[in-house]
Amino acid sequence: MYDFSSKKIDKRNKLIYSIAKFFAIWGYKHLAKPHEEIHDDLKKLKDKNSVFLYTGLHKSLWETTGVITSLHLNDFPIPFVGMGDNLVRGKFFQNLVKKTGVFLIKRANVRRDIVKSAESLKKTILNFIIHNTDILIFPEGTRKNISRKGKYGDFFPAAFEAMLEYERNKKEILKSNKKLLDLQIYIVPFNVDYSKIREDAEIIKESKNTPQTLHIIDSFKMLKNLGDIYITIGKPISVSANIEKNRKELAKYTREKCLDLVKILPINIVSRSILDSYNNGKIEYKKLPYNISKNIKKLEIYKDRFKGFSIKDKPQNIINSLNRNEIKLKKIDVSNLAVYELYSNYISHYFEKKKE
Repeated sequence: MYDFSSKKIDKRNKLIYSIAKFFAIWGYKHLAKPHEEIHDDLKKLKDKNSVFLYTGLHKSLWETTGVITSLHLNDFPIPFVGMGDNLVRGKFFQNLVKKTGVFLIKRANVRRDIVKSAESLKKTILNFIIHNTDILIFPEGTRKNISRKGKYGDFFPAAFEAMLEYERNKKEILKSNKKLLDLQIYIVPFNVDYSKIREDAEIIKESKNTPQTLHIIDSFKMLKNLGDIYITIGKPISVSANIEKNRKELAKYTREKCLDLVKILPINIVSRSILDSYNNGKIEYKKLPYNISKNIKKLEIYKDRFKGFSIKDKPQNIINSLNRNEIKLKKIDVSNLAVYELYSNYISHYFEKKKE
């Protein structure tokens, strides 16, 4: 029997939430250059008693607030956001972020604790969904997969198991809880692409020290010009239409939909071309324009995902379009190879598809 008569969701504190929302909106409008693409079905479904689980690839901590700000400014309900408990240190700060609409996910290392954490997350998401509350999570679990593995990570299946459990047991759930609504549930894939990821230098560091971004005070670093940011919210995935999938299959399917949303920016093309021009410890600068043209040609079938440049642009103009606010992008230098590799790998799956 499913007993969800108790709505186990921490309420947002009006004052703290209002302050956080003010700074998020101000920063979004004045410190970034956001470009939004939101699928038309999102609005249609939201008007029909639907609830969403937003799931996205993870590149930066900015998207934790950036995506929900975009949703708010487009008149969508602000989802509650899942965040690893290691990202907010100390009970005081953890209680503070909970009052803004964040729910913390236990980060575990040993298998027994990982299983417990997954089960807890499943129950948490099930509770949100049943009580008609949208949520947003990053199923990869970390923004460092690209720097560590050279590719986006697999999606952990716990959240998708919760969605399937609701859909498969909806009749019993509604029968046991008379006050609950009969909801249509959807997984909404999204992705954010950056002309400059604010913590790129930190992400590539191979250090055992705790990263600076694992502290709430680091939020102040959001107050800087981030350049062009592309927020893409894709076509909602009906859980009922995918009920035959198991949790891992649904997780994999959602990940593929998120990958299809990745934009190809000048920094990605130039970075890939720099690596192609690197030989025997040196960057052969004369080869760079040729490699830029070559890589654009390879990805021509994805030209609808080109942002900030076009097929007809000259290589030097593409180089000049990079975010000039950052020292690492002002001068192409061999000392920055790890940064170029990071930005190159954000679109590596497109090159892999091309080979197939």
